[in-house]
Amino acid sequence: MKRIAARGAWWLAAFMAVPFAHAQEDAPAALDDAQIAQTLLDAEAKGRAIYLHDQAAAVATDAVMKLKAFRQDGKRGQLAGWITEQRDEGIVVTFLSSESIPRARYRATVASDGRVAGEVVALEEPEALSSYELGAARARATAAAAKFEPCSKTYNTVVLRDDRESGGWTAYWLPGTTKQGIVPIGGSHRMDLDATGEKIVSQRGFTRTCIALDNPRDAVGLVISHLLDPVPTEIHVFWSLWAGKSMYVATSDGTWKIQDGAVTLLERRKKEAR
Repeated sequence: MKRIAARGAWWLAAFMAVPFAHAQEDAPAALDDAQIAQTLLDAEAKGRAIYLHDQAAAVATDAVMKLKAFRQDGKRGQLAGWITEQRDEGIVVTFLSSESIPRARYRATVASDGRVAGEVVALEEPEALSSYELGAARARATAAAAKFEPCSKTYNTVVLRDDRESGGWTAYWLPGTTKQGIVPIGGSHRMDLDATGEKIVSQRGFTRTCIALDNPRDAVGLVISHLLDPVPTEIHVFWSLWAGKSMYVATSDGTWKIQDGAVTLLERRKKEAR
């Protein structure tokens, strides 16, 4: 029998019934219905984008690691991570040189079916980055130099163009793991940067602890409480997609279900009378 990853489906019912107690001063700001709807749409879109770009980077890395020249460049310290860009043909993953002004060394395009389209491009000479690529590379480097409390020895990064009018960047730091059967959501972090990619304008964590959710093969869902926001965030959407499981999130506003990247309200939490 398949089960919720928290000792059975009965636990979810009990989870929804328990009063959501926390210090009043820690309560996230309340949102009206229109704000909730827009916030959830944003979370769904961003969470899917993070997932697609993270998966593209993983697929491209597996492909480029088959090249002897790439492995040798890595051993020589001539490579410095990657950036991703959504284009018509798919997500282009560009592997960067370790120069002070990075250039492109290798490129791979990951199509919508999740596979590399065509061949990995190994550039004979490092190629200057486009303005988009250079901005993303700067944002990645700036975020990498920032300090926050890590929950893993390794992190994966996703840098996306922000949809603000200022044209900034958003960098996500996603804890890595080699362990099977867990979802390392604790320690996920976001940094918002200006249009140059050289200045962090705000940053936040999505958890207060280094929580890792159990994710056995026969589980049909994951369960977590979230104190920092009144509704689920893009990080919850991302990790649900990453795990390939539904996620149930309890917040100050209610209990929510995330399935296939979509967030729905299961039960609105009753507000306590003052």
